[in-house]
Parts: sequence; structure tokens; C-alpha cells
Amino acid sequence: MNKADVFLAWAPKDSIWSPWVVPVAFAQLNCADLAQSEAKQEAGIIPEWLKGTVSGGRAYVLDMPGEIVARMGVELARLGVRPVPIIDGSPSQGEFSIGPGVGATDVIGASANVVVDMTELLRSLCEGAAALCEIHLAADAMPAFLLDSKRMTGHRVLTDESYDNRWQVFPQDFPSAKFLLEHAVQRVLLVQGRKGQPQEDLAHVLLRWQEGGVAIESVGLNDGSSPERIVVARPSRFRAIWYRALAILGLRRHWSGGFGGFPMSSSG
Repeated sequence: MNKADVFLAWAPKDSIWSPWVVPVAFAQLNCADLAQSEAKQEAGIIPEWLKGTVSGGRAYVLDMPGEIVARMGVELARLGVRPVPIIDGSPSQGEFSIGPGVGATDVIGASANVVVDMTELLRSLCEGAAALCEIHLAADAMPAFLLDSKRMTGHRVLTDESYDNRWQVFPQDFPSAKFLLEHAVQRVLLVQGRKGQPQEDLAHVLLRWQEGGVAIESVGLNDGSSPERIVVARPSRFRAIWYRALAILGLRRHWSGGFGGFPMSSSG
């Protein structure tokens, strides 16, 4: 599979949710020896009690560490839910090769200093692509939007030498409440490590959905508890016209359209 094939496995042309699959990470991704990597796909990332939440009218937002979120998406796909990766960070400055036991083979220097280590996330995107090609989902299957919960905190401390690929989500990255309701999505289950309020950037999205008539539920993967409906707290600068511009101050843009760059780099 080349990078276009991998992207299309996650964003097939017949899916109504494919316009929201962010292509940034796929643009640099080289899935080497995909057939061997596919065998590493593991089951059991999603507990049985969470599998029991799959039902008509319920979509998902999985705000989980990148190491597991795409694998969770593939497991949900096997239950009839369409995984939709919204990953707006660049893994490195150049090509990022993934294979059995391989990390960033072409950009070792950048990888060593990268703030958000995306190696395992990209590995699972490669591995999941082959699996998704074998799963036949309806064009209007309920979506599961996949986010890396470490998108702003990262894995390493930010320094003057860091490759800064932190990123945020914005309401423009998601379908509107109107679109969700028109396609039978009546409620959205937020899956995090712990039950409760969403991260602040995601709150801007979920509160708009809530105001538009979509019920928001929350569950903690580590809590082992049932979903509960929540009232999303109003985040700072909610609906401010300058919110996006202010939010990305300090984040570095990448040529592929997402975020990622060095402090004095032309890509920043």
C-alpha cells in the first residue's frame, strides 16, 4: 500500500464522514512492509462494557493517547462504526517510514527532539489500513472521531531545539450539529481516560453540538463505568471570532498543512 491507499482506507470515497479525515500525517507516511506489520494488530483494546455502547444514533469522540486510539478505531469498525482520524500534527520534517520495529528512519534527528511522538500512532494507521480494507461499513455508519489526547501536552518537554508538532482541534475540523442530526446522530459519547469534561479545545466543539441539540455523554476507559450525560462547561473565548487565531499563537505550521516545525525553521 502506498500513502494514497492508506489514506483511502481510512477515508473511503463512499463514506459521508471522509471529508473530515485530516490528511496531514498521511502525506508524509511511508508504510513499509505493511503485510508484516498488519499481523501486529491486537484485539482487546476496547473493553467489553464499552463495546456494549454501540447502538443506533450514537457517535463517538475518542480522545485517547495516540498509542492506542487508531487501534481502538479499528476495533469499533469491526462493530460497524466508521473511524475518522482527526490528526493535525506532522510527525517530522520529512518522510516518516513505518515498518516492523522501525520508527522514523529518514528523520532521526527530528524524531529525537519531537514534542509529540507520533511513531506508534502512525504505525497503527499503517496496520489498520489493511484491516479496514477487509471491513465493509455502510456509507452512513455512525462515526468515531479519533484524537490524540497528548496533542498539546506531548511526550517530551518543549525546548528551543524541539520539533514542535503540538496541535489543537477547532469546530471547523468537525461536522456541524445540524449535519450530525441530519445523519441520525442524536448523541455523542466522549471516551477519555477518565469520565468528565473534555479538554478545552474539544469543549469548543462539543458545546456547539450540545447547543445544536446533540446530547453529549462521557465515559472513562479507566473507570469501567457506564456512560453519563454531561453538560459541557463553557470554555474561554467560546465563539469569539478571533479564537482560532489566538489559539494557534506559539504553534508552528508545517508545509503539509498541519502543525510542526523547529523554532527558526522556514516551516515554522
